[in-house]
Amino acid sequence: MTEVIENRIVLMLCVFPDGRMDGWYEVPPEGSIPVDMANEYYDQIWLFPGWSPSPSNLRRIEDDWRESELIAISAQLDALEEVEAGDAPPDLLAGTRSQWLRYRGLVRNWAEGKGDYPEITKRPKRPC
Repeated sequence: MTEVIENRIVLMLCVFPDGRMDGWYEVPPEGSIPVDMANEYYDQIWLFPGWSPSPSNLRRIEDDWRESELIAISAQLDALEEVEAGDAPPDLLAGTRSQWLRYRGLVRNWAEGKGDYPEITKRPKRPC
C-alpha cells in the first residue's frame, strides 16, 4: 500500500477502531484503517469512514450568512419606509415592519453560544 512517487515514500495516516490516530505509516499496522485523504480543516473528526463537518468552518459560514442577512434586512426596512412614504420599491419582500424588526433581532442573536448555532437548519426564518 506504500506508493513511491519521484523516489519519495508516501506515508498513510492510520486510525484505529477506538478512534486513536497513531501516526503515519508506510504499511498500516494490523487492525488500523488507512485514511484516504487528509482532513480539510484542523477540527474535523474521522468518522470511519470520512471526516465530520468542521465546527470552525460551520461557524464561519453562519457568521457570513448573518452579516449578509443583516444587510438584506436593512434594505428591506428602508424599502418599507419608502412604502410608508407612498413609493413602493420593486424589490419589496413580504412581511410587515414589525416582522422584519423581530427577524433582525433573531438574526443578530444567531451567534456562538446561542441556541442551535451553527446548525444551518435552525437558522431564523425570514418573514413570509
